[in-house]
Amino acid sequence: MKKILLGFGLLLLSGFCSAQRLPGNVVPDHYNLRFTPDFSSNSFAGDETIDVYVLSPTNSIVLHAVDIDFKSTTVKAGASDVSATVTPDAGNETVTLQLPSEIAAGTASLHITYVGQLNNKLRGMYRSEANHRKYAITQFEAIDARVAFPSFDEPAYKATFDISAVVDKDDTAISNGRIISDDPGPGGKHTIRFSTTPKMSTYLVALTVGDWKCVSGEEDGIALRVCSVPGKEQQGKFALEVTKAILHYYDQYFAIKYPYGKLDQIAAPDFEAGAMENTAAIVYRESALLLDESKASVNDEKEVSLVIAHEMAHQWFGDLVTMKWWDDIWLNEGFATWMETKPVAAWKPEWKISEDEVLSASQALATDSAQNTRPIRQKAESRQEINSLFDGIAYGKTAAVLRMLEGYLGPDEFRKGVNSYLQAHAYSNATAEDFWEAMTKASGKPIDQIMPTFVTQPGAPYVLLQGKCANGETEGTLSQQRFYASPKLMQQTSDQLWQLPVCMREIGGSGKKSSCELLARPQQTFKLQGCGAGIFPNVDGAGFYRYSFDPAILTSDSFKVKELTGDDQVSLVGNEVALLTAGQHHIQDVMALATKFRGVETYDAVNELAGQLHFARDYLLSQRDLPQFQAWVRSVFKPTFESLGADSARTETPNQRNTRATL
Repeated sequence: MKKILLGFGLLLLSGFCSAQRLPGNVVPDHYNLRFTPDFSSNSFAGDETIDVYVLSPTNSIVLHAVDIDFKSTTVKAGASDVSATVTPDAGNETVTLQLPSEIAAGTASLHITYVGQLNNKLRGMYRSEANHRKYAITQFEAIDARVAFPSFDEPAYKATFDISAVVDKDDTAISNGRIISDDPGPGGKHTIRFSTTPKMSTYLVALTVGDWKCVSGEEDGIALRVCSVPGKEQQGKFALEVTKAILHYYDQYFAIKYPYGKLDQIAAPDFEAGAMENTAAIVYRESALLLDESKASVNDEKEVSLVIAHEMAHQWFGDLVTMKWWDDIWLNEGFATWMETKPVAAWKPEWKISEDEVLSASQALATDSAQNTRPIRQKAESRQEINSLFDGIAYGKTAAVLRMLEGYLGPDEFRKGVNSYLQAHAYSNATAEDFWEAMTKASGKPIDQIMPTFVTQPGAPYVLLQGKCANGETEGTLSQQRFYASPKLMQQTSDQLWQLPVCMREIGGSGKKSSCELLARPQQTFKLQGCGAGIFPNVDGAGFYRYSFDPAILTSDSFKVKELTGDDQVSLVGNEVALLTAGQHHIQDVMALATKFRGVETYDAVNELAGQLHFARDYLLSQRDLPQFQAWVRSVFKPTFESLGADSARTETPNQRNTRATL
């Protein structure tokens, strides 16, 4: 799920306080669901049969259910077919089906008819409106399938689904499976049946009903559609082309090709999340999927492309392999955030996506530098606790940690581990331990020791580096402590330790010699071939840590920012700004660094510097000082502006255009 994080949870939480795990003595195997929306009453009729396994004799079955009016409930086990008494527990969002006598262990089926509400809360099965007509849309993550049908609404209870929809004659329906029949009746309606899904969790079930219009295509034998309300379908053409490129990339990257036969992507008129990865039926906000190519900027195209890549990555990370419980939601969201950049970077290399990744990692570090940050993996039982896990830690920090591990192992070794993990747990569930054990086995490196230090404890490390040149190589020490965005907290001692891959290269000199050290103790020594102006202790900005940087290097003639990669430049600026905030460096150090960016066109780095200079102008200077400061700013950035020119050229890159706008 691609989240618009601001304000997340307020709509999802209203009216519900807690949730309850099911006892586990009955597990689902298959759901047969029929939905009949009634837009005149903003309700829907449900008819459901759940085939289950009873693991031990029982006279009661507990299901999740919220805002559901039960009409009839029967349980068939062996030769008996009996009515059950339904006892709701609103506080725990469950109902208990009480049976007149005990049923034996074995197979059984539950048949339930009920009525639910097409609510206006953007969750469960809800109503939306566009062009003076209504639509039915589902949004079940995290725990709102129970609002649409009584269910075993926990991610570990995977099952297959047969879904059908009885809809008005002018409407159609889209669900996880492909349409296998569309028959007239009952009444003036028609009934659409969908193919049986693979095993999946309840939160990935999808159904949308309305007069959808679609643009269609195909890639690698998979039928593709991008659908919207009438009149906007042509705005789905860009998304369709992006989808083809992304699907082909993922089919090449993963050892398991796209497994679901078709992929529908639906732009919903009203949708709380940015997008939701329902298996083979992804739902988006209109603005996250549709694009008017005649008016869209490159940034608009980039954002739509990344959202699509994120949701499509979930078809493997989340749908095919699902976390066992919500405390490992980062196995879904962090992986998709890490993965989303790869196909887009391959498709549009001129967008310099890797520099955006470094900037995102710096932003995640900023979040993780607060005293009250949380660990990636955190206990969650109640609705509020589960929903709170969909935050910048699960998305941004996890993606940055995975990028660091990929840099440490190398792309091929990392990919081998990922595919081993997916193959071992396909159509099933997994935990954090399953992932890092698979990565350790595939790579032969101690990922099972490194990852827990980032996943199970809060905060980010600060690497302090000291070195000297001797006999053509650099000898020195690395030490670590926790990093805080607070000068006062930075003065405190911390006993936190990380297993931390630190990848370094010399500054100046050849600038190409690099090596990685696994920093596992409070302090340890290292050697690095080559001697230059100093050491850059975070190659390509891939490490999830802040790092010390001798301010004297910033004024050294042998330190030339232009010789660093764009990724290094973005990392360097973000790190310097963080050191300023933490009281480790001074604003004059930021200004010294800025002078090194004369003639540098790297957008994310220049834009970050501009933000800090705006701050200095607004808060650190008097009116008397402004003319001198402004003259200095012009002296620093005028060479870059002159090299770019005042007018856009057809041959320039999107980053050059963005840098010109900032300047």
